[in-house]
Amino acid sequence: MIDMKPTTNSLMNSYLLNAEYDFESSNTELPEELEKLLANGFRTKQGCILLKDFQYVGPGELNTDFKKCEYEVFLNDIHVDDYFKHIKSEVEYLTIGLKLAKRLNKELRSRFDAKFRIIVSFYETTYSGEEVDTYGGCVVKFHQIRPSAEYAFKFSNLEDFKSDAVMVIE
Repeated sequence: MIDMKPTTNSLMNSYLLNAEYDFESSNTELPEELEKLLANGFRTKQGCILLKDFQYVGPGELNTDFKKCEYEVFLNDIHVDDYFKHIKSEVEYLTIGLKLAKRLNKELRSRFDAKFRIIVSFYETTYSGEEVDTYGGCVVKFHQIRPSAEYAFKFSNLEDFKSDAVMVIE
């Protein structure tokens, strides 16, 4: 078992409870599209660990830990809802995102001698009257934990996220 320290906000706890989803004991089987994404692996650029399949823009010089974390967070951004359009409930995005985060944690820890932070955020579609205000989805991001940049990338209070259900894995 790979050691994980997940923390969640109360909104995430509520979704997990309502879905009867146990993060610790859940399987990590992923749909084919996300299996391929992980199977294709990672690449390293100027000390940053990035998903190999994603297209990247030139970062310029990444000469500080802050710039490296910023680059990783910006580019290692997986929108689960971009991969699936035919679902029964938006909560399916969340369960797939949680499985992806768990697998991503395992893959990163087995391939690299670094500490990582994986962030899962989920939100449901909101409406303004009968019009869609915001479409729901689930996003999984990750970056290396670099002590000199923690002031900018570590969340002090997950309850500050009022409309997103959030889980952070370190």
